Amino acid sequence: MRSRLLVPPVASITLLSACSLDAGSSGGTSEVLRIGLSEESGALNPHEFTGNFLLLDAVYEPLVSYGEGGALEPALAESWSVSEDGLSIAFDLRDGVEFTDGTPLDSAAVKWNFDRWVGSEDFTFFRASQVITAVETPDADTVRLTLSEPYEPLLQELSIVRPVRLLSPSSATGDGEFGEPIGTGAWRVESNSSAGAALVRNDDYWGTAPELERLEFTIIPDSQARVDALVNGEIDLVGGSYLSPVNPVEARTLSQRSDIQLLSGEPDATMMLGFNPAGPAGDPAVREAVRQAIDTTSLASALFLDFAEPARRVFPPSVPNSGEDLPSYYDPDGARATLEGAGYRLDGGTWAKDGEPLVLSLLVPATPAPGQLDAGLMAEAIAAALGEVGVAVELSPVDAAAYYDDRAEGAYDLTFFEGLGAPYDPATSIVSLFTSGARGPLWVTEETEELVDQALFAGEDDARAAAYQALYDEVAADAGFVPLVYRPRIWAMRDAVQGFEVPSSDVDLELTGVTIE
Repeated sequence: MRSRLLVPPVASITLLSACSLDAGSSGGTSEVLRIGLSEESGALNPHEFTGNFLLLDAVYEPLVSYGEGGALEPALAESWSVSEDGLSIAFDLRDGVEFTDGTPLDSAAVKWNFDRWVGSEDFTFFRASQVITAVETPDADTVRLTLSEPYEPLLQELSIVRPVRLLSPSSATGDGEFGEPIGTGAWRVESNSSAGAALVRNDDYWGTAPELERLEFTIIPDSQARVDALVNGEIDLVGGSYLSPVNPVEARTLSQRSDIQLLSGEPDATMMLGFNPAGPAGDPAVREAVRQAIDTTSLASALFLDFAEPARRVFPPSVPNSGEDLPSYYDPDGARATLEGAGYRLDGGTWAKDGEPLVLSLLVPATPAPGQLDAGLMAEAIAAALGEVGVAVELSPVDAAAYYDDRAEGAYDLTFFEGLGAPYDPATSIVSLFTSGARGPLWVTEETEELVDQALFAGEDDARAAAYQALYDEVAADAGFVPLVYRPRIWAMRDAVQGFEVPSSDVDLELTGVTIE
């Protein structure tokens, strides 16, 4: 459900100057929606990890769609049936659907797509790729998957964007490599370059066709420049974690304009602080003291201008099986007592043990990757909070590519993590956060790995909920992370844009009922 954001209370942060934010003007109606894009959209290959989520969503479709509140809905599969033993799922494909190059959407096309990722080591981050043992085509309208064991999250995992969306087999090159971005979706790719992309309506779309005829994406890397382009009428729409994020300072300024609509959706991911157990944070007392030193309520208010809420869970409450709120850990006096009780002593205002000063390196992405909150101010605030209780922090900013390499290699004491957001949460994310097979997980022990398997393969709803809760409790008992804030989902558009609602997830671009006045 979308909602117009209210102006939050004034916080002690310098706001953007409104002097440059003069609205652009346009008359009549338009069938073109102009959208800001923070970076290049990539090759738009649904079987790789480089393409922009929302453009991929506009062009390609899955068998199963992720709806509001996590409801699973028919997409290219009109229906499905699960065998009594849970080891087989048969999908009945929609009749008459074609890719935009005229290739029929039949069982052979689905199998061709699934064979590109099922069983591949490149896709171990989601278990569907490992539990599917066979993809069969009993007839042109039916696809049957055989599983190695019952796996309840399978249908939800088949709704994600990469790599399960369906590409036309005819679009591939002679050696089977990706050729052109051809899907069954409501939009076709007209152009895609370093300057932007253009999509045109698929007039043969099997579903409800959009009223808009054309989408024009303009790449504007600088966030403030995107806001200026919006209010000057050069673009119509910005927002979403993976499209053109609007930060809270910008949102506050935009909320004061009568010609701009500002909408928010339920948060779908949690920003968390994680620890490297191989360094000083391997000491449970250090981890406990860190989470006691951080006032997440103040962080949400001061840094996010109340557009974000302090987090108390691994996943926000809107995510199925997100469990119960964890306690509020903030207790700076308790942090000092925790360290003193573990044998640390203050030396010149900084804690030390056995002659070694307690200094923690905080790895920070200098430029946030798409979907990540800007962590710079958050890192400074955390360093200041830890400094107040005598824990020294050294900030280590690196570029986005180096950040993920360093995190995977454990080149940090503290750093930031997030869930993947809907529809990846919770099943796919607990694999990436809490198992050793993931690249740079949040927190892994033998217990977390066992509990991940119990949650993923639980046969009954109650058992599944209990296993998820046991996982969260286990990580919390280890002080294995600090929940910081729930990631805000903010969109902004000119008043001329009508009918837009915040999508059910930040990887969706739902524009069916949108018009431009």
